[in-house]
Amino acid sequence: MRTLLCSINVFIKVVGINLKIAIYISILAILISCNNEKKEPNPLVITYHQKGIEFRLQNETDSAIVYFKKALNIDPTDIPTYESLVKTYWLNDQPELALEVLDSTPSKIRESISILTFMGMTLEKMNKLNEAMKFYEMAFNLSPKIQYNSEEDIMEYIGYLTLQTIVGEKEKSIADLKHLKSTELTEAEKQYVNLIEPLIQNYRGGGYTEILGSR
Repeated sequence: MRTLLCSINVFIKVVGINLKIAIYISILAILISCNNEKKEPNPLVITYHQKGIEFRLQNETDSAIVYFKKALNIDPTDIPTYESLVKTYWLNDQPELALEVLDSTPSKIRESISILTFMGMTLEKMNKLNEAMKFYEMAFNLSPKIQYNSEEDIMEYIGYLTLQTIVGEKEKSIADLKHLKSTELTEAEKQYVNLIEPLIQNYRGGGYTEILGSR
């Protein structure tokens, strides 16, 4: 997903209050927003990326991978394309290939919050939770403290609280959610927070897999 939904009202309508999609978009919000690359994406990269997504939606994952790789050949620092390529390998039950892609990222982004988190999630797919946690901790330590100021911040903020929970600060996340709920939230924001809160409250240390299942 190259452009994150800017309106929580639109988001809630689009996902149909789907819990896994809600938390996954929150994760992407923090990953992509924390990417330091501020330059405008290359139009051809966007075209190839979108073409890859179209193929993946049609379950033509081999063709999708070809187009994602074409996009990365043009811009090897494009975080959204890495997300799409890595996720496609996950869908193909090929996390080892996803790991190879992430291991080969340019040094400029290799230790970015995004790549570190994708590394962790991929290692989880390989049943290497302990190794994954090391990457989550590195990502969290690099992450700026996300603050909630308005509706535009809600998905990024929830993504931050999710990562905070994953790395062992669950009680702080619960307290932060409690404080968030005491503020003047819109009805859509309240629905969104109420979706995520039980996942954080019930988290038992199983990484993102516990939250997202086999997504």
